[in-house]
Amino acid sequence: MPATDNILALEKEGVSARIYLESLTGLRGIAAAWVALWHAWGFAGRPEYRIELGHLSFELTPLIRTGWAGVDIFFVLSGFVLGLAYCQAWLGNRPPIRTGEYFRRRLLRVLPALWVQIAVLVLLLVAAGSQLPPLSEILSQALLTHNLLGSQKHQLNPVYWTLPVEFDFYLLLPLMALLVSPRRWPWLLLGLAAVVGYRYALFHSLLAQAPTQEKVWWLNQLPGRIDQFLSGMTAAWIYSAIRQKGFRTSRVYRLRGVLLALGILGFAFMAWYIHRTQPIGATNVAGLTYWGGHWSLFFWHSLSGIFIASIVLGAALGTRVTDYLLANRLILFLGIISYSLYLWHFPIVEWLSRQHLPPIVDGYPFFNRVAWAALPVVLVSALSYWLVERPFLKIRHHVRS
Repeated sequence: MPATDNILALEKEGVSARIYLESLTGLRGIAAAWVALWHAWGFAGRPEYRIELGHLSFELTPLIRTGWAGVDIFFVLSGFVLGLAYCQAWLGNRPPIRTGEYFRRRLLRVLPALWVQIAVLVLLLVAAGSQLPPLSEILSQALLTHNLLGSQKHQLNPVYWTLPVEFDFYLLLPLMALLVSPRRWPWLLLGLAAVVGYRYALFHSLLAQAPTQEKVWWLNQLPGRIDQFLSGMTAAWIYSAIRQKGFRTSRVYRLRGVLLALGILGFAFMAWYIHRTQPIGATNVAGLTYWGGHWSLFFWHSLSGIFIASIVLGAALGTRVTDYLLANRLILFLGIISYSLYLWHFPIVEWLSRQHLPPIVDGYPFFNRVAWAALPVVLVSALSYWLVERPFLKIRHHVRS
């Protein structure tokens, strides 16, 4: 795919760490697609889903129903990729990071595609005669402050909840970068434990009388998910240390396949755990749903972040499996457009779900949702990348040079 190669050249040009890892771009694409599949599954009525091959039956429901964990992958990847630039600066492999340059690059990466989508969604609501959110809510979403100054019920796009979490991490990153060197790891572990305690106290004490949806909203805001960013940053430090020492002389490098396998198995177990202990629409023996205060709510993201960091580190170090699965041109293309894919999939899937489209295959509502939505989502996302993200990436790279 020559077009993908040309776009990759632009992506590689502006990497702050001076290291571009194709497998991580592919992983980002898989994360975005996973979230999109989860939303399509929700609009399909959340059916149980399995594939029958002769006498064999493969249960895919745990994989699909935990598609929201694609966001966890995003958070760990952000910690790794942005933390990697700081690690390279510490090791003298790039100039020290200037705070002004850092924030300028982040804003040019995140805001243009978001602002264009907000403008398009507002215009579509006006054209349809639908009620608009208050102007203050629209502005807070455009400025990534709606987690503090806005309301989740007025979000133009439900996926927007993650954007201020990421942005708040960007604000804290220059300080957090001081924590990931080995001599400060005891403080890092203490901080991770404090995050778990914070989640529990917030849920059962500070917001004890609040609706569950409001509790979950605040649990997901920083510092509630900061542990996942830190897991990614720690993996970046380990990668940098191995690279500096020399890959071939590192025992961790020789065990990169084990790291990858342990991460995948651990993350798969976390998905299976939720599915088996928390059947769809049911409560557990304590009468609590996962989101209603089950003990795993306070640990799930922390443990998953560690397993994802193991996957990220294994993929960054490179194996034949990751090169084949994550660095092929199709998955790389999804990774390149992943931000636009993340922004645009929900409005498109939601709109298509209202059109009463005929089933392509009877009895498979989830498959039908995906089949109808896949091409429109990819096309709109690719256009968003090409017409909006790409020009501002060029500006960002030019500013740096």
